[in-house]
Amino acid sequence: MTTRKRMEFAEGIFRSNFKIVVLGDGGVGKTAIIQHLLGKQFTSNYLLTIGVDISTYKLPYEGKTLKLQIWDLAGQVRFETVRNLYYNGARAAILVFDLTRHESFQSLLKWKNDLFLHAGKTIPIILLGNKSDLGSSEFEDKSTVQTFLDEINTIYDKEYENNQLKVPYLCTSALNGTNIMKAFDKLGELLIMFQNQITPEIIPVENASSPSVRSKL
Repeated sequence: MTTRKRMEFAEGIFRSNFKIVVLGDGGVGKTAIIQHLLGKQFTSNYLLTIGVDISTYKLPYEGKTLKLQIWDLAGQVRFETVRNLYYNGARAAILVFDLTRHESFQSLLKWKNDLFLHAGKTIPIILLGNKSDLGSSEFEDKSTVQTFLDEINTIYDKEYENNQLKVPYLCTSALNGTNIMKAFDKLGELLIMFQNQITPEIIPVENASSPSVRSKL
């Protein structure tokens, strides 16, 4: 296939899906959360994500199916240069931190700034505090979390007239599945809400769900 045809093929795929980027430091559980969503058994022996890992998932929402293309971006510093290329075209982001590692929360400011800089649009965000099964179902510094949420919500209010977007925050566990499906239900709600706030375009949905498909870059 020629380079031009490959590009046209890829662009066609991206137009028919909601591109979702999953962001956070290495080891916070991003891949484990996605694996749980796709129905795969939890394991503590995941291989290091090499740059990006792409999954597709069909999310039932209000009688329709939103087609998600989930980009699991590697959190390690050495992938930063190539990682910035993958933000473009994202429709929403999931920011993940480890409830037991305060430094992973402190890194969220950089993740948020990189996202808004490289995505080309101020897109919806969901915040997940992962590993609640380790006895940290609530992050110890709640006021700091709320301040972070308020800062993003203020950006939305300034960016969009009659803004309805707010950042949901959920504590999750990839081990026992706590709040993972709820998080993706919230994601579907945000995607439709955001779609109604910007210039209308065709929403990539289907009338019925079908099995998820997983692929690697």
